Amino acid sequence: MNPPADDLRLFAGAPSAIEESIGDGHLALFTALKELAKSYHSPVYLVGGPVRDRLMGWQMRDLDFVVEGDAPSLARSLAQRVYGRAIVHSRFRTARVELDGSGIDLVTARKEVYPTPGALPVVEPSLLWDDLARRDFTMNAMALPLDGDVEGLVDLFDGMEDLRCGIVRTLYANSFGDDPTRLFRAVRYEQRFDFTLSDETLDQFLVAVEGRICDTVSGDRLRHEFELMFLEPCPEKALVRATELGLLWSIVPGLGQGDWVSRWAKSKEGYESELGAEWRPWLAALAYPLSPADGEALVRRLNMPRRWAEVVRSSIELRSMETSLADAGLPISALVRLLERHHAKTIRIVSSICDSPDMARNLNRYLESEDNLKPALKGGDLLELGVPSGPLVGKTLADLRDLRLDRRISSEEEERQWVKGMVASRICASGYG
Repeated sequence: MNPPADDLRLFAGAPSAIEESIGDGHLALFTALKELAKSYHSPVYLVGGPVRDRLMGWQMRDLDFVVEGDAPSLARSLAQRVYGRAIVHSRFRTARVELDGSGIDLVTARKEVYPTPGALPVVEPSLLWDDLARRDFTMNAMALPLDGDVEGLVDLFDGMEDLRCGIVRTLYANSFGDDPTRLFRAVRYEQRFDFTLSDETLDQFLVAVEGRICDTVSGDRLRHEFELMFLEPCPEKALVRATELGLLWSIVPGLGQGDWVSRWAKSKEGYESELGAEWRPWLAALAYPLSPADGEALVRRLNMPRRWAEVVRSSIELRSMETSLADAGLPISALVRLLERHHAKTIRIVSSICDSPDMARNLNRYLESEDNLKPALKGGDLLELGVPSGPLVGKTLADLRDLRLDRRISSEEEERQWVKGMVASRICASGYG
């Protein structure tokens, strides 16, 4: 982590200090908005994560602005000026302006009221103070004016001091109750920045988890929080910490138990070219120790799409097959029958985290055999060689595949000779030889 900038007034007062931290894709939008703000009747502020990241010396990525006025109207004017596209969400008085693959978000300064824990908020227009006061953590409750009467960093809740001290702090006591997804964000920020939760925030966190506040959140919203964890620079840190604090167990008992996530983190470097940075390995490692019943509970709780559910079920099933898969003398054909329903990426992950070295070797043997799963002959070839149509065609193809996998035949010609011998033996057995 880079230390926060010391001279806040210099930082806030020099546009170039902001612009040099904005990626090229967003710069045109930022520059046009800054010019437009000079003639706009209400103040416009850069807020939240971008301000935090700039103070920490990081490049700003997603740009968020608060408008003490009509954000959708300003967004339309900006889109017209840059020949971009404005996407307006009237219910929340928010908008997004997109240009050449980049975009910025504009929000009307607002108050929020949460009708029930976990529900989406009811909003009404307000001023910057109220907008900052509704945010999740002090580090995300700072603002920089683009133009207007306010100068310098707007830091009403000592977010800068918390950045200096490496503290994640909520703005008010019921923050997690209003929005339980903030529990996941607290862990992500703490681990991403190598910060710590303040004492009062940790107490609020544990009370919220013990009170099962996440039960009020929809499966889709919870799944999105897991996706964000999987996209962290070091997902294992956030996942392990969420387990330590009881957050994952509050979703499904047993979720995150053991050291499977850490095992994958240690071995993943060898498979980055094959698996890349994706969600599948982390989900597989989380699900691996679960019982089938708990796995199904997880699928239901997160309203998982088919691909996610398949990873959960497959990793759990592979663990249940450890005794069979750890047989050092298992023929490759038997391995194929056991594993062919499972996705190769899930098998690769399980091979890296399982307890048994023999199981890991067998899983890798299977993966190395994938190119030889099918015989050279097809169903039509078998009919031409005298195999009668019907179930015997499928059985013969399966037998040929086993012979190929077990290296008992190695060419199309050897397949043909084997089929001819099989047909001849059937004829002799029927008494027509």
